[in-house]
Amino acid sequence: MKTSRILTIGTASALLLVAAPAAAMAADVVRSGDYTVAAGTIIRGDLVVTGGTVTIHGHVTGNVRQSGSGGVVVGTRGEVDGSVVESGSGGVRVIGEVDGHVSEHDSGGVYIERSGEVDGNVTERDGNSLHIHGSVDGTARETGTGNLAVFRTGEVDRDVIERDGGSLILYRGAEIEGAVSEGGSGSIVRR
Repeated sequence: MKTSRILTIGTASALLLVAAPAAAMAADVVRSGDYTVAAGTIIRGDLVVTGGTVTIHGHVTGNVRQSGSGGVVVGTRGEVDGSVVESGSGGVRVIGEVDGHVSEHDSGGVYIERSGEVDGNVTERDGNSLHIHGSVDGTARETGTGNLAVFRTGEVDRDVIERDGGSLILYRGAEIEGAVSEGGSGSIVRR
């Protein structure tokens, strides 16, 4: 009797260990083409979209990754608990809230709108610009040929760094708590 109870518990434990990763993966949402997370909708896990624009008016508890044509829009009431990574031809527009980092790896730009909040770092790595009208709690970095602009309503809690061919444009009223650095062929422009 004791042996069968131990075998039953052991078998149940093994099944839980095998099923747990599958259950975690099942929570991820993978889509092709344009995809919208409607207001009031919660995606528990990561959201991966290829070949389309992902628009978030609801809540994503994991990361958002977009590749190919299209971009990422985090709407006014949109919330992403993880990071946003865009590696296609579109850009990233944050009007709502991202609790992680925002990174754009291709030809699109990054726009943090006035109501937009990013709790991590924001990076634009290619030929477009990074515009900050809202709040970035980490470092803002542009390493491509585009400009990095912090507008009068923008605030960055750490460093602002521009490398390569673009300029670093700082508008009167912008709040930057860290260092300001321009290390490319561009210049620092104060307006």
